Amino acid sequence: MAKSTNGIKNNTFSLLLALFSFVFLIVYLIKVDGVNDVVTVLKTAHMGWLAAAVLCMVVYWLLDALVLHISVRMVDPSHKFRFSLRLTMIGQYFNNVTPFASGGQPAQAFFMIRRGSPVGKTMTALLTKFIVYQITLTLYCLATLILKFSYFMSEVKVLMVAVIVGFAAHTAVTLMLVGVAFFKNATEKIALLGIRFLARIRILKNPEAKAETVLAELENFHVQFQVMRKHKSEILKMCLITIVQLTVYFLIGNVIYKSFHLTGTDSLTLLASQAFVLMIATFVPIPGALGAADGSFAVFFSLFFPKNLVSFALVLWRLLTFYLPIVIGLIATLIEKKRAAVSRGTLKTAGPLPDAPDLEAPIPGVPVRGMTVGKLTLEKQPEETCAASDRDKADPGNKDG
Repeated sequence: MAKSTNGIKNNTFSLLLALFSFVFLIVYLIKVDGVNDVVTVLKTAHMGWLAAAVLCMVVYWLLDALVLHISVRMVDPSHKFRFSLRLTMIGQYFNNVTPFASGGQPAQAFFMIRRGSPVGKTMTALLTKFIVYQITLTLYCLATLILKFSYFMSEVKVLMVAVIVGFAAHTAVTLMLVGVAFFKNATEKIALLGIRFLARIRILKNPEAKAETVLAELENFHVQFQVMRKHKSEILKMCLITIVQLTVYFLIGNVIYKSFHLTGTDSLTLLASQAFVLMIATFVPIPGALGAADGSFAVFFSLFFPKNLVSFALVLWRLLTFYLPIVIGLIATLIEKKRAAVSRGTLKTAGPLPDAPDLEAPIPGVPVRGMTVGKLTLEKQPEETCAASDRDKADPGNKDG
């Protein structure tokens, strides 16, 4: 497989962009508030609450790894939690350095296959997690809109329009997934009508190829739903854990609020603010939604933070939710690359392995180029020639996670 220009070895531009944005945030903070004010605020901030904010991110990662672990264990009982945690951080890294957060699942699939996981089982596990996350997130954001829409609409009307657009996009994806699960033929017809309409108004080129791809994807999702129906208890666990995971993540802004000794705003309002920021940022085609995430956070939280503390809150929030995952995720990626390189020599029975992941998939859930899932044509991978225990013997790295 040819090395992708935006694969593991070629994320220089995204990393430089993240570094530039970090430097810009720090310079902006110092220029707006001054060095003395920065030092004063840091001295008066409650270190316990700041530590709690860091703990929220750690718990978020652990819960994400647990959801992934449950999903993978449905198809591979030998899978180890330590490997799930490492895969989670790899996904965090690639999601933050690729447009639309599209690189996480292809990178995870790549490393799972390098460890000897069969392609079909890998894609089933990752697509199941994506489906659970997408449906849970949409319902969660719907609840926040119902509870807090009128308040925010009266305060930040323009941003709430962007929130509605983002929520509509999430809802469309969720309805497509539900339609594929229960109304497969009708969903296919609607998708084809949409493609023909976009082609007729000359927004979409090569409609035949696009229709073939879309139908293959719909078939793939339908197959995953059939698998999920056999594991209802595991799916329920994944949904409940995802709700807790999202809550912990959305509470980070609340914890930062407490660290500045602020009071007067209820936790639900602060939680909804961060959920709305996510809805705006999700569909911004820039790594980390740079600019959109920062701007929307500053506007929403300026409703609750004093003017002189908004920039501090923004910098702390971005450090925890964007830059920290990049740093730890990069370390996890380098560690896994080294372990995979060592174990490659012991996996001769698994056949040739790809050199680098292809991260060109436009959305999570789109298989890596080269694999075969459903009707999708990807790179050939030999049939599984040994049981999970045999793979563990062949690859000690997979055994200990």
